[in-house]
Amino acid sequence: MKIEIHLLQNVAPSCLNRDDTNTPKTCEFGGFIRARVSSQSWKRAVREFFRAENSVPVGTRTKDLAGRLIERLGAEVSPEVIEKFVIEAYSKMDGKAAKGQTAAQTAVLVFISDAEIEEAAACLRAGLSARDAAPRLRAARQSADIALFGRMLAENPERNVDAACQVAHALSTHAVDLETDFFTAVDDLTAGRDESGAGMLGTQGFNSACFYRYALIDRDQLIQNLSGDAALADRTIAAFLNAFTLALPTAKQNSHAAQNPPSFGLFVVREKGVPVSLANAFANPVRTTSEHADLIGSSIYCLSRYQAQMQRVYGLYEGATLAVFHDREDAKALGELKPDYDGSLAGAIATVMGRIQGTGGAAGEAAA
Repeated sequence: MKIEIHLLQNVAPSCLNRDDTNTPKTCEFGGFIRARVSSQSWKRAVREFFRAENSVPVGTRTKDLAGRLIERLGAEVSPEVIEKFVIEAYSKMDGKAAKGQTAAQTAVLVFISDAEIEEAAACLRAGLSARDAAPRLRAARQSADIALFGRMLAENPERNVDAACQVAHALSTHAVDLETDFFTAVDDLTAGRDESGAGMLGTQGFNSACFYRYALIDRDQLIQNLSGDAALADRTIAAFLNAFTLALPTAKQNSHAAQNPPSFGLFVVREKGVPVSLANAFANPVRTTSEHADLIGSSIYCLSRYQAQMQRVYGLYEGATLAVFHDREDAKALGELKPDYDGSLAGAIATVMGRIQGTGGAAGEAAA
C-alpha cells in the first residue's frame, strides 16, 4: 500500500533554504526559474516536529556514537573496545575527539535509533565483537524517522536501511525573481559621537512563493523497517501526514516569521497502480485569472485539473481513496476534488487511516 501527499503552500517573504551564496535555492522548471526548498530541509523539519510533539520515536544523527556508548557503559567496557566496535559496526573514525567529547568521532554522521544504541551497549556488555553482534543490531527496531527516510553508511552497507518515504524538492508553481534585502546595524556605543554610518551592513536574499510539495510513503517497506510492527507503522504514517503538512524549515525565521500552513492538501491511498507526482500541473507557470483572482486559487485549480486529466488518460486513481483538505470558502477551484467531510486536515488524515486499517475511508474516492 502506498500513500501520496500533495500540498500547495503559499509562503510569505522568506529564505527557508539557502545555497552556498546565502540566497534561496532555485531551479529551472518548464523553462522558468522557480523557488525551491530541498527535500532534506523539509525532512529535517519533520524530524524536529516529531521530537517536539513526542508523537513517534526519533533517532539521533551524530559523529559521537562512541562517546555516547562510553558515557552509557562507564567502567564496564574500555573506551578502546567501544571505539573498535563502532568502527567495525558503523564507520571508521576520523582519529580525533571534538571539544567536550570523550572519544574519537566517526568519519561520517551515524543515524541511529535509541533501541539500536541500547542493543549495541548490551552486546558490548556481553563481550560480543561487532561481527557477532551484527544479527542483533540488524534486528534492533529503527526509529520512525530512520524507517521513513532510510540510512546510508558507505563504510558498512549492511547497516543501510532502505527509505520507506520519498520526498520531492518543494517547487514554486510560478516563476520567481530573487529579492535582495540590504540591511544595516547601528553601533549603540557610538551614538551621539562625531561618527556616521552603520556599524555593520550586508545583504540577504529572499523570495515569496506558492510551493507544490510531494511525498510518497510505502507502507509495506515502513512495516519491514519497523521490524514488522504494523501498529507503529500506522502511527508513524498518521504522524508524518500531520508533521509534513505543518512543519516548516527554520532558516531565517527569526527575521521573516513566514509561518504559513498549506492552503490545500490531497492525500491518495492506493493498493495498486502507479503513484504520480502532479508537478507537471505547473510546467506552465501559474498566473492569476479573473476566475481565480489569487495565486493560491489558480494553483489549486491547475492541480485539480491536471489530476483529473491523469485519471482520464491513464486511470491512475481506479480503486484509490482520495482525501482533500483546504482553506477555500469558494470550492470552485477544487474541481472534482470535493471532500464529503468538513475539508479539515484531521478529517483527511482520518480518511487515510480508515482506508489503511480497513475501517472506512471512501470519502473522495475517485470515480471509475
